[in-house]
Parts: sequence; C-alpha cells; structure tokens
Amino acid sequence: MKRFVLSSALFLTISSSANIAHAADTLTTAEAASAIKWEVGLITAGAIYLGVDSWNWDTSNSFKFNDEGWFGLDTGSAGADKLGHMYSSYLINELFNKRLNQKTDNKLAAARKSALFSSAIMFGVEIFDGYSDDHGFSYEDLIMNTAGIGVSYLKNTVPGLDDKLDLRVEYEPTDSNNNHPITNYSAYTYVAALKLGGFQRLKTTPLKYFELQLGYHTEGFKSSEKDEFPEAKTELRFGIGLDLSELIFKPLDRNEDNPLLQAMDTFTRYYRLPYTSTSTVIDERVR
Repeated sequence: MKRFVLSSALFLTISSSANIAHAADTLTTAEAASAIKWEVGLITAGAIYLGVDSWNWDTSNSFKFNDEGWFGLDTGSAGADKLGHMYSSYLINELFNKRLNQKTDNKLAAARKSALFSSAIMFGVEIFDGYSDDHGFSYEDLIMNTAGIGVSYLKNTVPGLDDKLDLRVEYEPTDSNNNHPITNYSAYTYVAALKLGGFQRLKTTPLKYFELQLGYHTEGFKSSEKDEFPEAKTELRFGIGLDLSELIFKPLDRNEDNPLLQAMDTFTRYYRLPYTSTSTVIDERVR
C-alpha cells in the first residue's frame, strides 16, 4: 500500500499543477484518444511485443512484487534501468503531447491527456511485469515512469521551461550485448541538459550556444560483460555541451520552415550526438 501511496501522490502533485497553464482543457479523453489513436496504438503494440519477446510476460502464474532497489552497486544495473524507465516515459509523453498539440491546438489539454495516456501505458507495463518470472511489479519503476512523464508535463505547461531543460541519451554500442540494445545499459549515458539560451539574459550573448550537462553512466554489471568491463562501475559526469538548436538549426531554418531541419533539430533534443560535449567525472563508484 505504501508503494501505491507514494506513486499516486507524485502523480497527483503533477496533475494538480495544471493551473500554471492558461488555456482551458475542453478536450475530452475520447476526442484526444481518437486524435492520436495511431501513436497510442503503435506504442502499446511495441510495449506488448517487448514484453512477450524480452521481458517474459505471462511466465508466472501469480502476481508478484519485486523490490529492485535504486542506484545501489548491489542492484542489477546501479540504477541505469531506472533512468531508462524515466527516459522512455518522458519520450513517450513528449510524442503524445506534440501530436496532440498539432491536432488540437490546445496546450493544456494536450499536456493533461498525453500524461494520462502515457501513465496508463506504463502502468500497464508494470502490471504485466508482475506476471513475469524475471521481473515483477516494481514500485521503483512506477515512480520513475511517473517522474519522466512529470518532467515532460511540466516542460509543456510551465512557460519557458521547455527552452531551458532537455532529457537525452547517448548510445555507444558495446561488444558484449549488441543483440539487446534496449537493455544494453553499459552503452547508455543518461543526460539532463540545462540550455543557457533559454534564459532571457543570455539570449543575446554567446553563452546561448552552450549547455550545462549532468550525465549518469554505468557499465559492467551484467555477467556477460566481464570480458569487456573487468570491473562494474558508475560515473556521474558534469560537462559543457553545444546547443545544436541555437548553433545550427535555428539559424538555418529561420526563414525556410524546412521539415528536414526541424526533424533534425527535434532529434538532437532527445539524443546527444557524440563529440558535441566535454565532461569530467565528478563521482565514481566501483563494485
């Protein structure tokens, strides 16, 4: 019960902050679902496929909980899987929100309904995880799912926040686990980027081309990776990156309204390209 109270409280806190937006939510759930039925259907189908193919859904006859821990060195990936849940939920919600905005032109309604649909899908994933011998229902996953959706919701309702904050990943394939890219946690760095160009006082200065970035990377926590990574470790990294939107895409697209440039701009808001940042390790843990 405590687990559900924690996750429910977090979700309600996010939902109750809707008064920071100024549009009226006049879009019904049915209308919103109809507007993005293909997007919702595609994400749902993808989750079901992964659940059956990779997460061993329906292999347990009874529902079970699984206390997976958070970022400890004694966990399966030192929290990389938790950040994966957060980022995936964030990405799904961003997709739903952008498509609803395009189709309904109602910012608050898009934010609320996309959060509803994203939460429903990710909650469903956890329910089915409860019937997997390998997983189980994890309240840590549920909280991180809600956190990812919450960050997206706030970005889409708090004025100016979308211009200041991005969540991204960088993926560098490893030799030992290339056949499972989604769960190849040693290949990922999870990044939070603070975009200086989003601050009014810096918009007309050269600082607008830069970001402050905080990244988290783990490696070597799977037994199959021992040859490639002799020791399991985590790294918390702080760095400076280039804001490619300010540096390249906005100037190029200022008067052209080019769909290709806009798509590339969008991509770099969710994925950090190699060689666009420099960082230093501010905390390292070794198991």
